[in-house]
Amino acid sequence: MNFEELLKEAKKAGIEEIELYERLNHNLAISFFDENVDQREESSTDVCAIRGVYNNQIATVYTEKNSTDSIPMLIKRLKEAASVITKDDPFFIYAGDEDYEKLPEKNSDFSEYSIAEKISLLKNIVKSLKNKTNYYYHAQVEYSEVWNEVRITNSNGLKLSKSAEYANVFANLICKKDEQMQEEYDYEFLNKLKSFDVDKFTTKIVDNTVSKFGASSIPSSTYKVVLQNEVVCSLLRVYQNVFSANAVKNKVSFLEGKLQTKVFGDNINIEDNPFLENAPVMSSFDDEGVATKKNIVVENGVLKTYLHNLSTAAFYNVKSTGNGYKQSVNSSVGVSFNNLCLKPGNSSFNQLLEEVNNGVLITDITGLHAGVNQISGDFNVQCNGYLIENGKRTKPVTLIILSGKFQDVFNNVKLLGNDTIYRSGIFAPSLYIEKMNISGK
Repeated sequence: MNFEELLKEAKKAGIEEIELYERLNHNLAISFFDENVDQREESSTDVCAIRGVYNNQIATVYTEKNSTDSIPMLIKRLKEAASVITKDDPFFIYAGDEDYEKLPEKNSDFSEYSIAEKISLLKNIVKSLKNKTNYYYHAQVEYSEVWNEVRITNSNGLKLSKSAEYANVFANLICKKDEQMQEEYDYEFLNKLKSFDVDKFTTKIVDNTVSKFGASSIPSSTYKVVLQNEVVCSLLRVYQNVFSANAVKNKVSFLEGKLQTKVFGDNINIEDNPFLENAPVMSSFDDEGVATKKNIVVENGVLKTYLHNLSTAAFYNVKSTGNGYKQSVNSSVGVSFNNLCLKPGNSSFNQLLEEVNNGVLITDITGLHAGVNQISGDFNVQCNGYLIENGKRTKPVTLIILSGKFQDVFNNVKLLGNDTIYRSGIFAPSLYIEKMNISGK
């Protein structure tokens, strides 16, 4: 949309300030069930949100018809919306910051591969899964590719744009042995397709699936536990909101009133870092146009900051941390992390098992959203994993319930692994927890 035309029409209509937020997306998705193409879809969207101040009230309108011809209608809708608002809440059309971090260029290679070659990749994954086990039953594999661009322009002089491009490969394997079924999935985010290792990817999935056969429960007790890196990412993701100033303001975080106090163990360091080089997405500004920065959230167990957008920053009389993000173009700005990172330790995964000697390895958890309480930190979730005997992973374990408090977990970390993994905006290693309650048979 032509911002100069938008600004011209806004001034004529008596709108005091105006902002154009545009999001362009292009998505490719291909899925296979066994050896057949199950679905192939390619789509593009170009949508925008327009915020304007009229009669000292701010209103927002949205459109998927992102064209100059639609400007008069959008201005009319904006004035009508602002005319019926009677709020005293502060609002912001941000003028921008002096400096924005220059991000390194990420030269993806996705365009160098044809659709046929991407389909061939999925076929090779299925073939590799089949060849690695006699228990193959079914597999679903998927390839998705995302390109997006965000532009923010406003009447206060702000003019920003950023883009991101990444791909994701996913596979779900079902194996059958006698009458028993087991399944496992894994996925990998990519900045370059050339870097993807089919053999390594499928070996891990097959090993993790087949090793589950013969799983049984264990007696209820307190155990020494290793939480595998995927599980730690899941816990951090479901509890990420406790670091949000918005959650603190609304009294739905157990970290309320805990700034500059000890909340976790000495060895826990958590940062929100939009500039991590190995992250699929890096960002120099948030959805309000605020420059992003690396935020030390927890340092040596001490809570150093909450994450803020402009609204929560004004409420607490601090600066925004650059964490104002929308869930979608037509949603309001909330508080969200950039790349939330639990800093790793120096121990390999096998060293964690050796240190535990005898205990339980938790490899996956289910029911997290239903089984957690963000106000108290309590969780009670179903898990699967393995026994750790004499420092080695041995018998598979299922039908167990892991319970505790999020804050207790991070106060009882004896060792952190060096096996950091990325999962949906979270970076975390495996952890050795000195004691956790497990309910079994």
